[in-house]
Amino acid sequence: MFGFGFLFRKAQATVDNAIAQLVWGLLIAVPLLVALGYATAAISTYLHRLYEPEIADLIVAGTYAAIAAVMGIVYLVRNPGSPAAQVNAEDNAEAETPATADEAPFRTLGPAEREMLLTGLLTAAPMAIRPLMTALFRNLPIVLAIAVAGFILTRTASASDDMQPAAAAAE
Repeated sequence: MFGFGFLFRKAQATVDNAIAQLVWGLLIAVPLLVALGYATAAISTYLHRLYEPEIADLIVAGTYAAIAAVMGIVYLVRNPGSPAAQVNAEDNAEAETPATADEAPFRTLGPAEREMLLTGLLTAAPMAIRPLMTALFRNLPIVLAIAVAGFILTRTASASDDMQPAAAAAE
């Protein structure tokens, strides 16, 4: 008989699986990020000995930009049906259909108004970053809990197919 117990066990398994993936991902990613930071510092120090500081920093930044560009291209080539491609297709479809002011309030702005809004945001950004980062780190457990909940709620149907054998074995 299909009851609520099955739903609760499935939800529990999904949450446990998501939390375990997050923890293992952090256990792998954090040491790699620390190692990458030390490697960057060593390369930067070496380049500062060879070149002027500005040139050395530009070389390091350019290297990271090139790595990011290559990774982005590889991602797009390997995943042609990726959500980014689907979003671009949806954007193209939305551009063809007229939008009302309620749907897209910024589309009704003229070029001068957009420029003024962008200038205001760019002017306020340096003053707003520090309080935002302070609030983010102060509330980091809540932010992580919301991120995990969002991850769980946005899982695709393929994730539920992955859980079927585990649920059948549990019964």
